[in-house]
Amino acid sequence: MKERGPQITEAAIVRFEVQLGTKLPDDYRDFLLDVNGGQTARSHRQFLMVTSAGRKDGTLLNSLNSLDDPDDRFNLATRWMSSHQQFPPAFPDIPPDLPDLPPEVLPIGYDGFGGTVGLVVAGPHRGQVWFLDGVAPRPEGSNPRVEWFDRRDVSKIADSFREFMAGLGPPPPPP
Repeated sequence: MKERGPQITEAAIVRFEVQLGTKLPDDYRDFLLDVNGGQTARSHRQFLMVTSAGRKDGTLLNSLNSLDDPDDRFNLATRWMSSHQQFPPAFPDIPPDLPDLPPEVLPIGYDGFGGTVGLVVAGPHRGQVWFLDGVAPRPEGSNPRVEWFDRRDVSKIADSFREFMAGLGPPPPPP
């Protein structure tokens, strides 16, 4: 990471887990205690995925959210509440990330194009990292019976946070 988030304690993570209603995956807890998000280095920004249409794609990670970040735009708890519309009207400057983000998906980061990197914290996909596309989001009026992980604007990136971080690489050279 080029810039790291503020240093936090185990107690801060436990408070956040109580707010979430679940324990975070161990590899992500370790990351929060050691690094706690921040801006990625240019040499380790690109991540690859296979879209629901079966095509390989990649994007550039901008930042990973931090727990207890003084800037609400990068604060993990604030982004989670924003994504799940749990903000009172007192927070008009915090736009929702994705109004239909399922409660088991924690928005841990974002790319430079409006996409969200999410960590699944509960359910059968627990521990996996997924990308929710901000360029081609789910259209209004889409079939509400489609599970979030089967949507065309959602792609699995990695089976674990550790695998996601290990897979970050340099961006492609300019054309």
